[in-house]
Amino acid sequence: MKKRLLTKILALAMSAVLLTACGSGDGGNSGSAGSTSESSAEEQGGEQESSSEEENQESQDEQPAAAGDAVTVRMTYITGGVEPDGLDRVEAALNEQSLAKIGCNIELVPVAHADEAATYNKWFASGEDVDIICTVFQDYLSMINAGGFQPLDDLIAEYGKDMLEKDKEKSFLGAGRYKGQLYGIPTIPSAPGNGGALYIRKDVLDQLDTEGIDLEGYIGYEELDSLLSQIYEKFPEYTALGVSGKDRTKSNFFFVKNYDNLGVGESSGVVVDALNDTTVENLYATEEYREYLDWMRKWYQAGYISKDAATSDESGGDLFDAGKAATCIGMSTPGTRENTELESGTEVVQIDLCPTWMTTNVYTGVLFFIPTNAKNPEKAMEVLNLLFTDGEFSNVLANGVEGEDYTITDAENGVIEFNGSAEKKYTNMFGVWGDGAQWYISPPTTPDIYQQREDYLAETVAHTSKVYGYKFDASSVETEQSTVKNVIAKYLTQLEYGTVDVDTVLPEFLNDLENAGMSTIIEENQRQLDEWLAGQ
Repeated sequence: MKKRLLTKILALAMSAVLLTACGSGDGGNSGSAGSTSESSAEEQGGEQESSSEEENQESQDEQPAAAGDAVTVRMTYITGGVEPDGLDRVEAALNEQSLAKIGCNIELVPVAHADEAATYNKWFASGEDVDIICTVFQDYLSMINAGGFQPLDDLIAEYGKDMLEKDKEKSFLGAGRYKGQLYGIPTIPSAPGNGGALYIRKDVLDQLDTEGIDLEGYIGYEELDSLLSQIYEKFPEYTALGVSGKDRTKSNFFFVKNYDNLGVGESSGVVVDALNDTTVENLYATEEYREYLDWMRKWYQAGYISKDAATSDESGGDLFDAGKAATCIGMSTPGTRENTELESGTEVVQIDLCPTWMTTNVYTGVLFFIPTNAKNPEKAMEVLNLLFTDGEFSNVLANGVEGEDYTITDAENGVIEFNGSAEKKYTNMFGVWGDGAQWYISPPTTPDIYQQREDYLAETVAHTSKVYGYKFDASSVETEQSTVKNVIAKYLTQLEYGTVDVDTVLPEFLNDLENAGMSTIIEENQRQLDEWLAGQ
């Protein structure tokens, strides 16, 4: 279960959808095997006539900065509350590279995820000397508005040119902009996108009648209903649909219908058809959402969903891994199926539910900022440029130290095997470091993952939301949003897992949302969005 927690957190941060998935994506290298190529030695020709003085000067220029003379860039390292074993050796390995490549030291400053907001606000007030701050699922807009972070446009133009080049391919920097300025550098998932999929045991699927069901395309409610009914009849030992109420304030509807939650969440309104429209709506009042609830109610009454789904502390992935459910629902990200097989110990088939597409929340779960109080902002940007574009550097933070934490088994394809037990090796708990496609891969993930990622990214970018780059600032409706979130927490799980009558409870839900201020929030969201669109 410890590994299940780790992989879920990685999936959340890297896909930025903030939803519990059946299995996580992998961490892997985009093809460079996590290393940078060394410059070849210059050919020695008879026409070279460098003087001894020139040679000495060139030699001095090429020497990496001495550790004692170089500046130290202080960068936060997000933990689960306990500093991971081996962080000291990871920091030492980072310094070896940063001194040689950009002439600085790096000090990792551990901060517990639960303490991020309190710690950062304290630092802003006291003028704490920290050069790079990482936020994981935080209200960073309030920190920007409070003056905690500085704009990065000038810094990235001078010291982050490699990131600007990467942005031409992966289109990630737009998610870090606010009011026309770049403030944050968003972490890049190994395969950015928002697609959803059903994961089903292969030994179960092999016994089902799938005639007329396009398993290679996208299945809808009718096709899914056919599969679930057969599972219920033929495999009574399994729960047919592995969904459960562990995450009670996030809608699983996201997995079957693409919409744009405008970088914040359903409590602030969404754009339901963001490929073609820019109207902010109450998701829970739409016809599409009602259809979803009707199907979930039908499946619950038919026995396809566990009777305690709404109150269980197990996720759908937990049920699947434990052999209690025949299916589960999660992201369609390349590598997720392989990790689901690894966690469950059985062969798994992936059946996509909806296409992948690009929304702001793909990139806004985890961002890196340079505080206004930073002592070394220029060098901090150089460190971020290295983190996001140098696989050799980012793999230290992602996987640890070669030879101690892992062994490279296939250098050409960037494949590694971890050393020792999971309890002893370095654990990159939050998976936040730069571009996930630069990371090494490990079994059961295979090298064909690289092409899968490229294809997935291409599909995602080809289906980009019309409001990509916009993020709602809810500070002016903070009270209403807090009340709305409480209402959602009260109703969402029981409705989405079919345990209550939709005709009776959905109107109550919508009425309570209205009384809590949902319309006020949506009105403000639409106002900000229209203003943002006018400036594009």
